[in-house]
Amino acid sequence: MTAEDPREPRPAADPLAQITLTPRRFAAVLAVAALLLGLTLLLVPVHVANPDPGAGSVNCGNVVGGVETRWVTDDLRSTDRSTVVAYVGICEEAISDRAGTGFPLLAAGVVGGLALTVVRWRVRG
Repeated sequence: MTAEDPREPRPAADPLAQITLTPRRFAAVLAVAALLLGLTLLLVPVHVANPDPGAGSVNCGNVVGGVETRWVTDDLRSTDRSTVVAYVGICEEAISDRAGTGFPLLAAGVVGGLALTVVRWRVRG
């Protein structure tokens, strides 16, 4: 056995070890980010282009509530039934596209959060 020489300098501690995330914390950050992004995508209203560019966009509603026909009619400023029906279809498609992104992110965040709270990870070392 060799004893350590107290006069010999010790190797310096790794400065990155203080600011680097552990794999578990990194997974937690990803799960929270996916959860928050998914919730945001589901709750923020969907907007589509207005046929009159100077009138702004048409508010369709959000993924949770579905298409709000009254809002579409108010934003179009038109009572023409065919225009309103066409824009309700456009809004349904836009909301469906948003749901296709929002729900998987929300599910990934929930599953990741549950996995981090239920599963025990071994500490190596």
